[in-house]
Amino acid sequence: MIRYAFAIATFAVFASPASAQREFDPDRVDKSAIGSRFKIAEESVNATQMRKFQKKIVRCTVSGDRDLARELLQKSDPASIDHRELSVSYNEMMEEMNFGRCIGRAMPRSARMMRVSYKPSVMRNLMAEEIYLYDNKEPLTISEGDPEYLENRYFAGGQSYTMAEVPARLADCIVYNAPVKSHEFIDTNPTTGGEDKAAAALTDTINACLPGEGEVSLTITQLRAYVADGLWSRSYYGKMATGSVIVDGEGSE
Repeated sequence: MIRYAFAIATFAVFASPASAQREFDPDRVDKSAIGSRFKIAEESVNATQMRKFQKKIVRCTVSGDRDLARELLQKSDPASIDHRELSVSYNEMMEEMNFGRCIGRAMPRSARMMRVSYKPSVMRNLMAEEIYLYDNKEPLTISEGDPEYLENRYFAGGQSYTMAEVPARLADCIVYNAPVKSHEFIDTNPTTGGEDKAAAALTDTINACLPGEGEVSLTITQLRAYVADGLWSRSYYGKMATGSVIVDGEGSE
């Protein structure tokens, strides 16, 4: 974990996405289910305020070196980063992408110092959103014959494990069944009415994709992390798996 201090306001900016701990069984998914299992949990006032700040920091960091950001995504999964496979250490990556400078640029004028504490895995999922949006100006088009679950996803350590596979499969299911709505959700600005509306539009899809039984609550921050991972993974691994995922509006440096 890295901490950057700059002073007067202290914020806990990055919270790790919560994920269900049950094994995901695709055979138990009822794609026609429409109910109220999934609910968006309310976030604290501080968390809501900090989401705008968080977005500025990560967008600035990714723009510092998109190739390094892509390498980080390619050598990680939703729960962990495979540090052994990185060309430079994670801390060096953050330095080269000017993470500290980006905090200073995003810091409110009223704050003379700010302390940011975060987990690398959380930064990874936030980067997935920025890289996906940079490379894809329009929603992905998924062909009928494409796989719903991306079996060629990279998992840290070389094999899948529950903490990463559960959110990965949920993300794959959401994006496969609602690629346009997923894109529209991630393309909204945090804390806006547009974001709320786009999240609500995904409710039926999420209900159908949830594993097991019982009610599941996610904050909108956590939902963005799932959907962003699913979109980036589909745009990257989907093309390698079948060659039939069409990506419109490639970004340019």
